[in-house]
Amino acid sequence: MKSAIMDTNCEPKSLKKEGVAELNPFYYSASKVTEVSFGYKSTRREIEVPFFKGERYKMVFNKKGLPKDILVEVFDKDNTHSNRTAVFTSEGNTAEILTYSPEKSKNMFIRYTIPKADGVTEAGCMVFVLGYQLTFLKEDKDKDKETESE
Repeated sequence: MKSAIMDTNCEPKSLKKEGVAELNPFYYSASKVTEVSFGYKSTRREIEVPFFKGERYKMVFNKKGLPKDILVEVFDKDNTHSNRTAVFTSEGNTAEILTYSPEKSKNMFIRYTIPKADGVTEAGCMVFVLGYQLTFLKEDKDKDKETESE
């Protein structure tokens, strides 16, 4: 028995635009569109997100291009480390657009856990958008305010 493939309407440009709108007051840095297929077994996909030390970041996950929910997790170490910790999870959150701002600016690892299909193989896309905030600019503004008040 062949299973039909049902493709969800995935429009990466509009999904990315929605994600960028969620960044405010952060600036757009990068994005990644991940094609997701729901097949006969559950699968996992992992991507690394490099950060510059000392900066603040905001991660946006837009799940609107998916036919059904997937689990999004952010880890502090890659999957070769048995002691890695999930610093963010979408478990229990049904929102289509999720945001997370890490406390520390070090490389993070995003894992998508894709459940198996319910009879029909389905496909869609997950859009990840990254924003940054220049911390040294904020520090300079704070110093300017201190100087003005003296």
